[in-house]
Amino acid sequence: MIGTIGRVTLQALLARRRALLMLLLAAVPVLIALLSRLRGSSGDAIGQTADALEPMAIGMLLPLTALVFGTAALGAEIEDGSAIHLLTKPIARWRIVTGKLIAAVPVVAVLIGASTLLTGVLIGGERGAMGVTLAFVAGVVVGSVLYVTLFVALSILSSRALIIGLIYVAVWEGTLAGLFEGTRVFSVRQYVISIVAQLDPSDRVRSATTLDWTTAVLGAVVVFVVAFGVAVWALRRYQIAAGD
Repeated sequence: MIGTIGRVTLQALLARRRALLMLLLAAVPVLIALLSRLRGSSGDAIGQTADALEPMAIGMLLPLTALVFGTAALGAEIEDGSAIHLLTKPIARWRIVTGKLIAAVPVVAVLIGASTLLTGVLIGGERGAMGVTLAFVAGVVVGSVLYVTLFVALSILSSRALIIGLIYVAVWEGTLAGLFEGTRVFSVRQYVISIVAQLDPSDRVRSATTLDWTTAVLGAVVVFVVAFGVAVWALRRYQIAAGD
């Protein structure tokens, strides 16, 4: 049943215009890196790669793409009423959430992971920056799991999940979470950056503002477990409300 839900969801996610729009968005940093490559590359390849991938891949592309696909995986079905056919069947709610995740997470991870890899290779792959590039790719995979789970839960809780998610990404993750040391503990973006810093063999990503490895991993696990639990709880609650 989980595989069936995942397959149907994957077909829906890839069959609409949003997939093409997200593909075009993911191509932007690759095109920028290609133009930079054509102009000629010089200087610190590792530093240039890290400076480009952190804001573009981790800061912009990853959360926005996860927001679009995460809210569409189940939220779109709830809005148009097609989710009723699934919710009225005797299927455990955790299976439904899991099916949605196994469809949306790989889409985000592959799309942004490929964009990150190509961008890193074009900027400094031939000049010793493959290590930091692969670290960012791994961070994108982890971030895809966290962000998609978070936004799937949000899409069940609110019909305005896309707007709320945009505010969260722009205001909290983009600005407030990086201002003070205490707020970084509650930021998915900071978890991802800290994981990248730990995996980076050059240690160029690591800085005084990154969280320690234990805090980042623990925070990531807590976000996933809580978001998954909230999604299952909200889906059960939605079924009762629809029946009433």
